[in-house]
Amino acid sequence: MNARIRWLAFGTALILAAACSRPGGEAAGGASAMTAVDHAVAAAHAIQANPAATDSILAAHGLTRARFDSLMYEVAADSALARAYTEAIK
Repeated sequence: MNARIRWLAFGTALILAAACSRPGGEAAGGASAMTAVDHAVAAAHAIQANPAATDSILAAHGLTRARFDSLMYEVAADSALARAYTEAIK
């Protein structure tokens, strides 16, 4: 009986995790989308200020080059996020 309850709890947790997230690993919703823009802007400003330190800047922001590229594509794919990024990066 305990094993059945554990499997049921595990399955429920998986379903909830799938329902509350999207492929980029960010939670769905406006607040997290703007956080993605803020994160991208902060990293981009730091890289613009010191391009030679790109890898250490990305690491300080918890990013890799691949994840930063993915973040930028995520922002660019949404017109509202792209507009917010464009305004913030000026």
